Amino acid sequence: MIKILVIFLLIPFCIYSQSKSINFHSPENKKKFADLLFCEGDYLRAVEEYESIRDVIKNDTIDIKIMYCYSEIGLFNESNNSLKRISSNSPFRWAGLHLRLKNKLIENPKGLRVFHDMPSPPDMSERRQKLILTSNLFDEEIIYEKEDFLYVFEKGEGQTISYFYDLKKNPPYKSPALAGFFSAVIPGSGKMYVGEWGDGITALLVTGLLAFLAYDNFKANHNTRAWIFTGLGSFFYAGNIYGSIASAQIFNARIDFEFRDGLNLFLQQKNYFMPEYDFCN
Repeated sequence: MIKILVIFLLIPFCIYSQSKSINFHSPENKKKFADLLFCEGDYLRAVEEYESIRDVIKNDTIDIKIMYCYSEIGLFNESNNSLKRISSNSPFRWAGLHLRLKNKLIENPKGLRVFHDMPSPPDMSERRQKLILTSNLFDEEIIYEKEDFLYVFEKGEGQTISYFYDLKKNPPYKSPALAGFFSAVIPGSGKMYVGEWGDGITALLVTGLLAFLAYDNFKANHNTRAWIFTGLGSFFYAGNIYGSIASAQIFNARIDFEFRDGLNLFLQQKNYFMPEYDFCN
């Protein structure tokens, strides 16, 4: 019992003595802690630790990690400025340039074509072309032919890019003017044209019912009730025309949103065609 008690009392003392001999604030230990945070995805705290040792430990791996951290937390200017610290002879130089393209694409999905002729080594050229060509799909008009897109992509990627290219070139928009015209001729048909069949059938039935009630009451010389139903029918008829136009506009906006959201998701899944480095093993 006494031996167990002595051992129990000695354990904290040993741990304390050991901890006193370790300098947790040394650059090497701060780097280890930053690497741990980086691999756990805590990029905000990781970049703070890396920045604190950046001038002490000259290491291109730290610089590319700092660039990556800033990019992941949305500080794109800081990320791009960090590229200056990566030497032109570094194996991470082209990865940093590609990361800068990624940052610019996220900030503004248009205009990466200015980088199209930027020289790069063979192993990075294809990645860069993929990113720049894909970014062109965000523009108002596509300046490349479909074949110019597909040649650089693998089969699976090419099918996805082909789908987005066709969707961008010929989006399945609905004409607001046509939707309004249809509903003016046959109430509810504009909604049906947009694909809102339930609302369209409801509009047709309600407008038809109000028109019938107005006609029936005029025929029975119940003029007051007839004019009430006429007013309600006219209001509903006009509202249906306006609603059909609005539905077509909303439909088109949804097509644009789904296109951009889908293309962004594709790029995220491909990690913006970034070269893959396993810093955590």
